[in-house]
Amino acid sequence: MRIGVIHLNQIGDLVFSLPLLKSLKDRYPHAEIHSILKPHLKSLLDGSAFVDTVIPRQGGVKETALLVKTMRRNRYDLLISLARSEEAFLLTCLSGSAKKAGFERFLWDACLDVKEIVKGHNSWYNNARLLKKLGIEPSVENYVGLLPIQPGECSVSVPEPYAVISAGASPRRLIKAWDEEKFAQLIISLHTRYNLRPVLVGAGDTRESNSLIAKKVHEDPAGKDIDVLDLTGSLNLRSLAALLMKARLFVGIDSGVMHLASAADIPVVALFGPTDPLYVGPQNRKSVVVRAGMDCMPCYLEKTCADVDCMRRLTAGQVMDACIRLMDS
Repeated sequence: MRIGVIHLNQIGDLVFSLPLLKSLKDRYPHAEIHSILKPHLKSLLDGSAFVDTVIPRQGGVKETALLVKTMRRNRYDLLISLARSEEAFLLTCLSGSAKKAGFERFLWDACLDVKEIVKGHNSWYNNARLLKKLGIEPSVENYVGLLPIQPGECSVSVPEPYAVISAGASPRRLIKAWDEEKFAQLIISLHTRYNLRPVLVGAGDTRESNSLIAKKVHEDPAGKDIDVLDLTGSLNLRSLAALLMKARLFVGIDSGVMHLASAADIPVVALFGPTDPLYVGPQNRKSVVVRAGMDCMPCYLEKTCADVDCMRRLTAGQVMDACIRLMDS
């Protein structure tokens, strides 16, 4: 038996697919499972016991045509598309697979033999429902411990103990952003109480925000001597996951990095505003979600909310209290 899985493009969505991959391998231990995904996510599945082959999904007409040819040659007995983009449906429709499964999207989903609706947001919750629609009972309840990565794989050496801070304030995530001044206050409090070295992480487009956080830490008399390690844009995903595994604490907004931390089963304090932790919250027990609790939450708006009160109302004290609950428990 040969099974193909077309993945979504974001880090968090890839982490949400780990229990699906494990459930497929547990149900069909002799099946050959292929993960079809964007190249930047490949390292997160290298060495996985649940995937036999990783097939990069490049962009472009020529590359897509070659991918279709490869998929048709593989003759999948079952193809599951977790993505709902036009490209993903095109690949699914042209794959020649014996059975095609995925999530509903009117007109585009006509080629699917088995389909399920997405409730709330792309998540493990929805992936599990799709598995059940296929008659496959999920063999795990979450993604904790399923990353095929060891702590020693980090490309940088960071003196312990340290806390990883992921502000994630990129241009496309501004609706989820928390104030840099409050992150700075939190860093100083964590260093004062637990002597945790702050390590700032994020993609290159968060460099300006993280630099501002470090600047505000050093401008405060209580933080002028704190050694802030800014690794923004300098780690690949595998190194980042390995770095998280040795952290004493993670604090950050709802993001793929937060899910990497949760999968590593370290203490996680997750700041939520417009998104719903019911679907996309951290899945390990060592986690606390901090929210303002407004009536308009969750809204899933992107770049359209003028006030963003759901994030602005969160205080550094509230987040620090959540950190203390985890660190002192």
